[in-house]
Amino acid sequence: MKIRKHLRRHGLRGYTLVETLFAVGITSIMFLGGMSAITFSKIQIARDKERGIISDFSVHYLETLRGLTFDNLIAGNPINTVFDGTGKDELGRAVAIRVPSNFNWISLNTSSYQVFCPDLVNMQQRNPEMRVNIDTTTVGGIAQMKAIRLEVRWDAPLGRGGKNSVRYDMVRTRAIERE
Repeated sequence: MKIRKHLRRHGLRGYTLVETLFAVGITSIMFLGGMSAITFSKIQIARDKERGIISDFSVHYLETLRGLTFDNLIAGNPINTVFDGTGKDELGRAVAIRVPSNFNWISLNTSSYQVFCPDLVNMQQRNPEMRVNIDTTTVGGIAQMKAIRLEVRWDAPLGRGGKNSVRYDMVRTRAIERE
């Protein structure tokens, strides 16, 4: 009793158990909210990095196809002379990248594709795949236009959610010959 009178006289009081638990509860909720925001931010950064790598690969691949002559842009042909299978990488492996002959998914986890776009090494755990479709429009039996559709998909970061994917389209037309 003397201690309480002494503490009250000087204005010193402690917190009750309920007040302490309430403060700990509010602090815990704020801490967990902050941790969730940090985790979400890290996942978004990883997704953005992966999308950048895939976009870089896709644009580079389509630009390489754009460099082919109109008549050489057919399924089964190499995308250019550097990647026709006769050249070798620094480990002595043949580097061959061809325009796919069907619309099936092809793994990008090969040494040839990693030589073509070195950043794909960072995507190995995400199992990136691509497929290419070429629709040819003919006029009078002669091919006049080719519509190329490139799709790339990969596993989501942390295995959460479905596969991420991008799609790029390109149209090539035969040069008009003047008579």
